[in-house]
Amino acid sequence: MPDFDVSSSRLKMKPFNGDGASQPMSRMGRGPSLDYITYAPGPREVGTRNAVGGAAASALRMGSEALNSYALTHWATKWLENNEAKILSKMMEKGDGAFVVQVNYMESDAFETRTYLSRDIYLLGTVPKVSDASKILTPELMYGPKMDIQRPNNSIKLRYAYLVGERA
Repeated sequence: MPDFDVSSSRLKMKPFNGDGASQPMSRMGRGPSLDYITYAPGPREVGTRNAVGGAAASALRMGSEALNSYALTHWATKWLENNEAKILSKMMEKGDGAFVVQVNYMESDAFETRTYLSRDIYLLGTVPKVSDASKILTPELMYGPKMDIQRPNNSIKLRYAYLVGERA
């Protein structure tokens, strides 16, 4: 999942965790193995050179996935900046201090590289405090039936992220 811990000049958003203390998910990568240094010379060298080449290709793929994930994070940041005045006015109407947002995006696993495609962001409502976000984010909303694209090889999946924001 992309890092949706974004902020603008007056607002900040984090993923909804359910207990009010939301934390962004950390990404765990896999680096190349340096075992080839200890191998004895011989036929194994061919395999290790191929493994090093595969590790370099894997690092390139991980880099492209990270850049694509950052593009989705940047899109969410720009949306927050562009809608900052609208969100603040809705919060001031009711005297609330937090807001709830739904992010819709697509995830594609084409050519062994995960690609994220932005779809839309919706303001679901405002609440008095971040801990009250569960009044809007009910289990029926979060885990209920959703629209999905039917692909024979499941190459594209629709994803939904729920974010809770407050004044910075």
